[in-house]
Amino acid sequence: MSEWQDISERVQIWLRRLSGQLVLSHVFVAVVVLAFALGVAQISVRHYLVRVQVANVTHETAAMARVFKQYFTGNVSGYETGFAIKALNSTLNDRVLLYDLYANPQVPIIASHGQAPNVAVPQEAFVAVLKEGRPYHATTAGNVVIVGIPVFSGGTLAGGVFVESPLSLTHQIANSLLGLLVLSGVVAALLVGALAYAIAWRLSRPIDELRQVVAGTGQSDANESRRAAEGEGPLEVQALAREFNHLEDRIQSQMAQLKREAEARDALMAHVAHDLRTPLTSIRGFLEAVRDGVAVDVAHDRAVEVAWEETLRLQRLVDRLLKATRIRSEGGPKEKLSVRQWVDKTLERMEPVLERHRLRLSQGQRDDTVIWGNEDYLVEALLNVIDNAVKWSPEGSTIEVNTTRQEGFIVVSVHDQGPGIAEELLPRVFERFVTGDASRQQSSGLGLSIVDEVARQHQGEVIIHSAPQSGTTVQLRLPIAEVD
Repeated sequence: MSEWQDISERVQIWLRRLSGQLVLSHVFVAVVVLAFALGVAQISVRHYLVRVQVANVTHETAAMARVFKQYFTGNVSGYETGFAIKALNSTLNDRVLLYDLYANPQVPIIASHGQAPNVAVPQEAFVAVLKEGRPYHATTAGNVVIVGIPVFSGGTLAGGVFVESPLSLTHQIANSLLGLLVLSGVVAALLVGALAYAIAWRLSRPIDELRQVVAGTGQSDANESRRAAEGEGPLEVQALAREFNHLEDRIQSQMAQLKREAEARDALMAHVAHDLRTPLTSIRGFLEAVRDGVAVDVAHDRAVEVAWEETLRLQRLVDRLLKATRIRSEGGPKEKLSVRQWVDKTLERMEPVLERHRLRLSQGQRDDTVIWGNEDYLVEALLNVIDNAVKWSPEGSTIEVNTTRQEGFIVVSVHDQGPGIAEELLPRVFERFVTGDASRQQSSGLGLSIVDEVARQHQGEVIIHSAPQSGTTVQLRLPIAEVD
């Protein structure tokens, strides 16, 4: 590729960019405006100069008519008049014609040559001056100004003076002025182009920097956040930079959350794999004992019972995973539901679990109202809250359940006497697969995630208050249905 081709390609690329488009638009507007101004100036200046020349020639012709009046009164001879015209001819470029009505009105008695083109005096000029006795002036297609002034002697029309003045000098002056105006326009267009380039560079630089930042998004380290300058360029560009930074913050937050979920999911998969392998190993061992006839009588019955319990354990684990997925993807039908009926039904299902863990249940305030909800999902959410409280409550302690009304909402709160939630874990308790001390309490990390999803599907929210060694309170806050 030659050097000129390389330069041509760069110019074409620059012309397609915003800065190039801005420069071209500014220059185009400037050229159009200057061309229009030059056209108007040319017409106006040329018309003005012609009018000035007509006025000057008229004034000169009137002066000549006063002089030539002496010829018609007999005070000056024809020889002297001719000499005067020759004298004028030496100083003027005009052609002077003197007509005498008492001699031959068709032929001038005196005519100078001058430098004007030999243009025949129009018939209307003769009529106006020599018959009607009024002044006449006009320009002809031959670029000549023709002025006629009648001459009176003793109150009677005696003749007339005609002057033919060339417009060549006027056109030369007009063309010279037009050339200067064109040169000025070219210089102005160049200045406009230079200023437009400076302005375009200033306007496009923040956009180009933002483009580079956007282009680099996703190519840098995951922990590195690329920021756009928010205080440069027009207000629209600044607003765009702020929106990009907000988007970058959201992306970084989501990436961090996805990373945490991936880590938690890996840990969960390992935990689930372990939980699946342990009961499967037990089931296989006891079934082999039954198959081989090793387990007989009481041992046979015990082997079947253990295999059955381990199967139920596997089913509970799979059901929990499937239920979390279903609740997240489906809203479920809603109907008017009594809060007391919902809470009592949930607590009834938890009684065996509470007895097995030797925990007491205390119900304080029991306000009742009606809400719009899906009973199955709400029962599942409250079961998860109480199940968490059971897992972390010490043996012999009390779990307290209260139902209170608060300004258009019903709040179901569950308080346990467990160790509380670690401060660094509290902001993440609603994330899927996030668990506490998994080594001490087996958990899938889906419980509170399900509770939060159900609350949001019912236009409510979940609020958690927890402090180390002071227990945890989980509040499920739902809107009360309007009474018909």
